[in-house]
Amino acid sequence: MRFSIRSLLAILLLCAISFPLVTGIADLRRDEEMRMQLRVEIETLRERMALDDPQRRRIKQHQRDELTSIRAVRERAERQFETLQQKYGGIEIRGGDVLSLRTVPQLRRDKTQPPVVFRIRVPTDRDVWLKYAVIPAEGVSRSPDQLDDRQDPPVGSGFAHPGHYEWKLEPGEHLLAVETGPARGKVLPASVRLGDKPLLETEFSGDGIPSTGAYHISGTKQIDYPPQRPLPWLLNIKVDLRHDDNSRQDAPFDGCLWLSDRSSGYDPFPHTMVDP
Repeated sequence: MRFSIRSLLAILLLCAISFPLVTGIADLRRDEEMRMQLRVEIETLRERMALDDPQRRRIKQHQRDELTSIRAVRERAERQFETLQQKYGGIEIRGGDVLSLRTVPQLRRDKTQPPVVFRIRVPTDRDVWLKYAVIPAEGVSRSPDQLDDRQDPPVGSGFAHPGHYEWKLEPGEHLLAVETGPARGKVLPASVRLGDKPLLETEFSGDGIPSTGAYHISGTKQIDYPPQRPLPWLLNIKVDLRHDDNSRQDAPFDGCLWLSDRSSGYDPFPHTMVDP
C-alpha cells in the first residue's frame, strides 16, 4: 500500500495529537486511584483517631458498665425468682388419699406467653385421670362430672386434635405444663407436657391471626382434694382471632383439661402411645 507524503504527515500529526491524550487519560486514572486510596487511608486514620478519643473511650466504657450492671440485676432477679418458685411452688403431703395441687410461678423471659405449670401430688390410695377435650367456648359446664360424660368430639373446631384423651397418673408429684404460641401466621401451636414427657402437641388454625390466654384454676396456694371432694377442672385454652380489618373474635371452641377419679373410656393422649 502506497501513502503520499501528505497522508504520512497527516498520520504523524494525528499520532502526535493523540499521544498526549492517551497518556493524559492514563494519568487521570492513576490519579483517581491514588485519590481513592488516600480517601480510604484518611477514613481509616479518622476511625483510629475516633477510637483513641478519650471521650469516646469513656462513653464506650460507660456502655459496657451499664450492660454488665443490667446482666447482674437480671441474674439476681432470676435467682430470686427461682427461690420464690421453690418456696411457693412446693406441695405438702396431706394423706394417702388426698390429691393436692398448686400453680408454679413462671417468669416471662421474652415476648412469648409463659407456660401454665401445675404441681400435682397424686395420692397412693386413689385413682386420678388427666383428661383433655375440645369443647364449646360458651354454654358448657366446667364441672368434671359433666365433662366426664362428653363423648363426641366437635367437627370443624380449628384444633388439630379435638380429643377426647385421658391418661391415668401415677402416684407421686408431677409437673403438668401447658404452653401456647407463639403464633406462626394463622397457626397457633399448643402443647401439654407431664414432666419432660409430651402428652399432646397440637395446633389451632382459623380465619384470622390467633393469640391466646390460658384460663385456669387459681392455685397460688395449695388446694387439697380429699375423697369427698370432686377433682377439679384445670384449664381452658382460649383462642382470640384478629381479622384483616383488626376486628377481634373469640374462637368458638376451647381446649379443656381436667382431673377425674374415673375413666371415661377415652383414647390415650397421642404421645403416650409413642415409646420414649
